[in-house]
Amino acid sequence: MDSQQDKQPVVFEHEISETYIGPLPNPLFLEKYKNTDPSFPERIMKMAESHNAADVTTKNRISLSHLITPIMGQVITFLLGAGGIWACIYLARAGYAGPSIAAVASAFSPIAIRAIRSIRNKADSLD
Repeated sequence: MDSQQDKQPVVFEHEISETYIGPLPNPLFLEKYKNTDPSFPERIMKMAESHNAADVTTKNRISLSHLITPIMGQVITFLLGAGGIWACIYLARAGYAGPSIAAVASAFSPIAIRAIRSIRNKADSLD
């Protein structure tokens, strides 16, 4: 009789889980939506397609900005440097030595800053 008292009931549990990730719901839910209103599945598909198109447009714009930004930085750096050199020559010819020296310094500072940033970015990418 002691052996029956030592026995404990054992509970077995079994759980199944399914996960659907994305713009469309679980196909079973989509069928239930269709039972509610026959136009729901088509409207959900159109919504998913429009969201996908918006995602593609956003990614294209980001890619384009990554292409244009470095080029614009180089162009602006060149224009600032050229403007500073032009100001240096103009001021030197007018007899203003001090402002001419300041113009030279301001002409080369964007170039120096750009070069330092470029070196720093290369060093960071090697890490």
